[in-house]
Amino acid sequence: MGLDHQPVTALVLAGTRTGPDPVAQVAGVSTKILAHVGGEPMVSRVLEALGQSDAVGKRILCGPSWETVQDNPFLGVLIESGAVQWVEPQRGPSLSVARFLHEHPQEFPVLVTTADHALLTAEMVDYFLREALEKRVDVAVGLVPYSLVAASYPHSKRTVTRLTGGGFCGCNLFVLCTPKAKRMVEFWSQIERERKHPLRLIRTLGGLALVRYMLGWLSLADALSRLGRQLNLHVQEVLLPFPEAAIDVDTPEDLALAETILAKRQK
Repeated sequence: MGLDHQPVTALVLAGTRTGPDPVAQVAGVSTKILAHVGGEPMVSRVLEALGQSDAVGKRILCGPSWETVQDNPFLGVLIESGAVQWVEPQRGPSLSVARFLHEHPQEFPVLVTTADHALLTAEMVDYFLREALEKRVDVAVGLVPYSLVAASYPHSKRTVTRLTGGGFCGCNLFVLCTPKAKRMVEFWSQIERERKHPLRLIRTLGGLALVRYMLGWLSLADALSRLGRQLNLHVQEVLLPFPEAAIDVDTPEDLALAETILAKRQK
């Protein structure tokens, strides 16, 4: 399957975390996704990248609250025009995805990304979807080799899962290709709190996987194969050649880095 097939539905997670958000506080906005990066709200940049993609059809914005949407002219116009659909966020990303899949069972394949992916481009989206859909899997996960990120942005602090053959960074790009992928979402809800702790994530694959990881013997292929067997799914990675794909805006430092990168892009 390639980009000449039916358009992919894009679900953009834009819920608000509980408690104060340091990015929102620094930017002086009510919720992080409205923080300006490169002169416009980061959620705008994500929706624009998806809108420019050759592979994406519907764009679904899951969050922020309806009150926030009504108070924001940009989001209000997009949603009222029908260019973007809005759905209510749930208590956490995995529950939001699960609710969307339950209410829209015919939407597969579904691309899941986040509204704080301020550096996302149509090129990244098209590359990821082309590679993912051609693999004919149930779930594809976007990753960037840490060596690529470190070479381009050595001072950027990223969560790294270190496996045989190198470390890998997540890039908030997932494609749920078949209805069986709902099992991955259920698993996601179980381990959501551990996403910043690679060792705890590996532990969910079983004791042998944990031992192999601790000894430096666990490869990416082995980890995904074990996960697939555990969930009875075909799960595979897509390695992206874009270091910026691994940079979302979680901290004020990320916000400053994204501004710097975008300033260079615009020269």
